[in-house]
Amino acid sequence: MLVPMIIPIVYALRHKRGSIREISLIAFTMILIVIGYWPLTLGFNVPSNIITKFFLFVVLPLVVLYFPWKIRQKQNTDFPFYEFGITDQGIEKSLKLGFLFIPLMLLVTFLAKYLAGGIAGTPDFPLGVISFVESFSEEFFFRGILFLFLLPRTNLQVAYTTSLLSFVLMHPQHFTDPFILSTITQGIVTLEICRRSKNLVGSWVLHGTNRFFSIVLLPLMM
Repeated sequence: MLVPMIIPIVYALRHKRGSIREISLIAFTMILIVIGYWPLTLGFNVPSNIITKFFLFVVLPLVVLYFPWKIRQKQNTDFPFYEFGITDQGIEKSLKLGFLFIPLMLLVTFLAKYLAGGIAGTPDFPLGVISFVESFSEEFFFRGILFLFLLPRTNLQVAYTTSLLSFVLMHPQHFTDPFILSTITQGIVTLEICRRSKNLVGSWVLHGTNRFFSIVLLPLMM
């Protein structure tokens, strides 16, 4: 997850030195996330996981980026949440794109699950709903920060590659099975939604729907 941050750091050093401070802050945040995320792999309960992930992927990056931004302000200005895709502008387009890509995403997930050894398990509706909501944490960080926020500070190719590689590398559990196809597809599709709309809501809906589909709907179908 950390390795792709080398790309924007090198780019900024060569082409946009004015962006190096903010990019370095993102890299620092990712180090803290990796350190804090490791205990989650030990099997905490669901509420603890949700709270911890929200803190690591949303609260922590905002805090790290907020104070240097606040120090530079010479007048009262609202924190630019729109730079992370949190805005009412583009929301309609974002939702339309999200719903447009959902059938493709669910098809890929179905095929990946099937190729990985079949679909089994018991539908868990409460977990599906919780997982839908919790997917916002990943969308905010990987698409909101590593793409939308990084985009004007680097370029499209750098931000796109950094976001996609970081997202895929965060899911090493899928590296050896066909479900990695679903992870890669989701990374690309959510990036496209954000690239075209500059809004995060559509990618969140798609990500959450894909999780709900895997946890609740797929087991019901089999």
